[in-house]
Amino acid sequence: MFNFLPVGIILIDREYTIRFWNQCIARWTEIPGDTIVGQDLRSRFPHLASPVYTSRIDQIFAGGPAVVFSFQFHPHIIPAPLQNGELLAEHTSVIPLDYEGERLGLIVIEDLTDLVSQVRQYRAMRQLANDEIAERKKAQDALFTANKKLNLLSSITRHDILNQVTAISSYLYLLENSLTAGSEQCRYVHKISRQMEIITHLLEITREYEQMGISAPVWCEMRPIVADCAQEVFAGSVKLENNLPAGFEIFADKMIEKVVYNLFDNAKYHGMHVTRITVGFSRAGETGVFFVEDDGIGVPESEKSRIFLKGVGSRSGLGLYLAQEILSLTGLEIRETGTPGKGARFEILVPPKMYRLQTH
Repeated sequence: MFNFLPVGIILIDREYTIRFWNQCIARWTEIPGDTIVGQDLRSRFPHLASPVYTSRIDQIFAGGPAVVFSFQFHPHIIPAPLQNGELLAEHTSVIPLDYEGERLGLIVIEDLTDLVSQVRQYRAMRQLANDEIAERKKAQDALFTANKKLNLLSSITRHDILNQVTAISSYLYLLENSLTAGSEQCRYVHKISRQMEIITHLLEITREYEQMGISAPVWCEMRPIVADCAQEVFAGSVKLENNLPAGFEIFADKMIEKVVYNLFDNAKYHGMHVTRITVGFSRAGETGVFFVEDDGIGVPESEKSRIFLKGVGSRSGLGLYLAQEILSLTGLEIRETGTPGKGARFEILVPPKMYRLQTH
């Protein structure tokens, strides 16, 4: 029976004389059973004469329990060479066996070579992954530091420029008041003042750009954001139909509030006669659709694909471009699908698992 088992089986007596050597251990060691049976196991494998082994094996002959030699500490009890030059990885147990009034030791050897190889490969892959993570962390830290320094430089530069712009605007105000009202020189000063206002507005937009991607995306509850932005832009002059359910959230950059603000701001300044803003949410398959629509003049078909380009628009030309950039940070998209003459409709496409209804 022992010859058919897929484990190495050796039977020894208290003198370490080999009584049985099965076919599996014979195949592993290339030592036939009939040439080794009757020999002293310690003589054939001298390292087994060490007290490390004998002190524990002798215990089973004295009536003690089975003994286990794990691969971790004793990987090669009976050395068995492999084709690649390494030795068989072994897990060995020595079990007491009473046979015909005599206590024998049953040595059972399991082959753990494949398992050990898989563990080594896993550890190598894990180490490689850890090294890659460490390198990525270094790159992220370096990028964060560089971004922080650039933002600081941008903030200082913007502050200095705004100070100069304020000074220039003050001089222009004094100059305009010293000129004859309606004169050509006065008109030129007025145009320069208008350009200074645009420069100030553009500098304020750079402040918003600094915040893009600085913080990690979060779950943003949209209903209160919509209410706050509508109050700030319209101050009650336009009817708001906020059809979003309480607890509706989108996973996005915190600056999504700026996106909603820009959409309302566009309706106010480009819709001409907007009296109602409707905000809601629907689904197109698994994709979520967050929409903002008004009852203004709408967007001409020829302009629908252009309004998100940088520089397009009657004001700074950055509102919708900036909104598109903010949304793209977390894979969201924006499009205009309204009917010209009946109103604009902006749809923000939200991928699956990026929106949820959070119950409180």
